[in-house]
Amino acid sequence: MRIFYALTFDEKTLDTICAIQDSIEVLLDKGRRTARPNLHLTLSFLGEQDPLLLPLFKEVLDRLPGNPICLQFTHLGHFDKAGGSIIWLGMKHNTDIQAIQEMLVKDLRRNGISFSDTPFNAHVTLFRNARIAELPFLSAFRGKAQALHLMHSHQVHSVLTYTPLASNFLSEN
Repeated sequence: MRIFYALTFDEKTLDTICAIQDSIEVLLDKGRRTARPNLHLTLSFLGEQDPLLLPLFKEVLDRLPGNPICLQFTHLGHFDKAGGSIIWLGMKHNTDIQAIQEMLVKDLRRNGISFSDTPFNAHVTLFRNARIAELPFLSAFRGKAQALHLMHSHQVHSVLTYTPLASNFLSEN
């Protein structure tokens, strides 16, 4: 199973992110939009893993803090790829997200889990295989995280789908 840990957003934040996608989409020469249900911030990508490890991955998720997280989205960026860029939405450094991500990686390593441990860059992928002359200006906005998830990345009727396998909803204390 192809799996990862993700942070998802409340509906109001998703509405704002989708409006930003709308404003960028008309400027694209080409690109594939991330579907609304798939918008997330990846905390750790585990790649292909044995389904027998799912109980362990769920335990790791359960050990993460479930406090509310406020986000400040501040800029757009891109990762250049041969077939077209990945356009992403970036945010102001957030110590809560950084702490959760570091805790997650440490717990996975402690349990001997093999995964791609690339440097963490908190972002939300908006478009893939994109070509655009210039990224537009982004007015900073605040948003809220809704939940931490263990996600399964798979195809359903040839559509990329992220299905939560376990969730930790963030709540006010």
